[in-house]
Amino acid sequence: MLYFRRFIWFIAKYLVVICVLLGMLSCGFFMALNLSNVYVVLQDGLQKRVDVMLTRQQASELNKYFSPEFLLADPALSGAISGQSAYVDYNITDFDYDLTIEKAWAWPWDDYASCTVVERVPTISGNVIASRRSEVSSRIPKWVGGRYDITLAKQNGQWRIVGMKQITVLMEADDNTDNLPSEILMP
Repeated sequence: MLYFRRFIWFIAKYLVVICVLLGMLSCGFFMALNLSNVYVVLQDGLQKRVDVMLTRQQASELNKYFSPEFLLADPALSGAISGQSAYVDYNITDFDYDLTIEKAWAWPWDDYASCTVVERVPTISGNVIASRRSEVSSRIPKWVGGRYDITLAKQNGQWRIVGMKQITVLMEADDNTDNLPSEILMP
């Protein structure tokens, strides 16, 4: 009987260790799966948002990345679509987009993720619309980037950006100064 009890404890001990390891592996797998989806949504969604703000084209594609409530409440996007953008007088042909994800976290059992990102558009190429050449400068305004706290939610099995709060403002450097952006803290 003593040997049988030791044998049962031996099996039970290793079963517990194996179950804990399998639990940790599955938790890590689903966390990595969620974070990879979040990274894709952040990169593609925020780049598409800047594209729409600069060119005012294909705004319907934003529905893939953002919740409808966010799209209605985003003042920068609303201003760009309604023609109140600094780029409305320009035909933007190309831009360089730089997104740095500083931190991202998504628990495998949760439907929300939180991220901190830095968004920059160092260069914008284009020209003035022909009808506005005498009224505006030929120099395209610099993009005002920033550091953002972003909240994503899983809706119908897809991650979407539901909140975006700017923490700092990043002003791109002029061409005749150094290439480092200046940072301004938001209140």
